[in-house]
Amino acid sequence: MSEPYDPDLFRGAAEYYARFRPPYAPEAIDHVIAAFDLGGGDRVLDLGCGPGTLTIPFSAVAAEVVAMDPDPGMIAEGRRQALAAGVANIDWRNAGSREVGAVEGPFKLVVMGQSFHWMDRDQVLGDLHGLVEDGGGIAAIAPGERRPQEAWEGEAARVVKRYLGEQPWHPQRNREPRHEPALERSRFAITSYVEFRSRLTRDVASIIGCLYSNSSSTRRRLAGRKEDFEADIREAMLRLNPTGLFHETLETGVLIAMKR
Repeated sequence: MSEPYDPDLFRGAAEYYARFRPPYAPEAIDHVIAAFDLGGGDRVLDLGCGPGTLTIPFSAVAAEVVAMDPDPGMIAEGRRQALAAGVANIDWRNAGSREVGAVEGPFKLVVMGQSFHWMDRDQVLGDLHGLVEDGGGIAAIAPGERRPQEAWEGEAARVVKRYLGEQPWHPQRNREPRHEPALERSRFAITSYVEFRSRLTRDVASIIGCLYSNSSSTRRRLAGRKEDFEADIREAMLRLNPTGLFHETLETGVLIAMKR
């Protein structure tokens, strides 16, 4: 995980990420707030914040949230989302996980969504230890381990492959699929892992937007083939389900580790 940040990784994906990525279960966020007894005097760091999917909910209970992401489009979209929500206690920073050691602490909570999969976990956890206050810790929030593969995902993946080919493993992404080994090597102690279930109904437009939110299938990567791609996705989805509606069961996993 020594590769520099790839500026094209999520370029153009921020708007789709904010609107069409599967949401985290609200109960998962409530669980983290209760586990850390977050209140109006606490500071939170959202590392790899994207468009503020976790930042904005946590800002409702914290004194301040520092939100960091290396993609300027994600930061710009996060600012728009916060402005629309009337939120003013977020410090947005266009910076990556390599720069986390320069952030001013302390924080009671560091929260990371799926971004943790893209980081040098050992480096990040080492840097975070000095920023987290005693009694504080980390919450890694991501799709749960038992999340079912929805019918539309497999068919959509086949269309994406037809247009963009087999996607190689990106050098920034961890080959170690689970966070636990890195946490066990760190000075944070895992205290719990809990999953929360929620439901989501998607239409075909939502599925296309979700595909554009992925680093492997951004709209930019399709260049002039966008219209053909979308037509083929629509045809494939309606072949699966003529109503064009897909009901998903989502699971949000919350891994909590406390500073030791």
